[in-house]
Amino acid sequence: AGPAVMTAADYRTALDTLLLAVCVEFALRVMPFSRLLHRLARGSSGTAHHDTSLAAREYQRLRRFVAVAYEILPFPATCLRQSLVLYGLLERRGVPSRFCVGVAKDGSALAAHAWIDCEGVAHDAAATAFSELRTLAVTPHL
Repeated sequence: AGPAVMTAADYRTALDTLLLAVCVEFALRVMPFSRLLHRLARGSSGTAHHDTSLAAREYQRLRRFVAVAYEILPFPATCLRQSLVLYGLLERRGVPSRFCVGVAKDGSALAAHAWIDCEGVAHDAAATAFSELRTLAVTPHL
């Protein structure tokens, strides 16, 4: 099979992903983390996907767009940055998701990882090695 052909919707998603990644990078530097999470959650269109398989496919599709964006952009492709962008994209599309952070013992230190839980499933295989700290409530920051 030849190279995949992008549709107009794919180009919009790619642009949306790149712009959101730049915004997340800026926001990480200038605002409290809780406010950033709240703003990403506010992007929800309100139309939730009720079909788990559709939500899982959208998660995987958007995750690929995020990975490509971080190959293009001059920002480190950390799990935190990628998870924040993916969370914002899913929320904008009404796909139920949850931003998660976990820790694991790494020798004498702690390692941390961020991932997205979508429809109750952590699709990120690395997440299984980490204990989630707590559910991060998305509340307005004063």
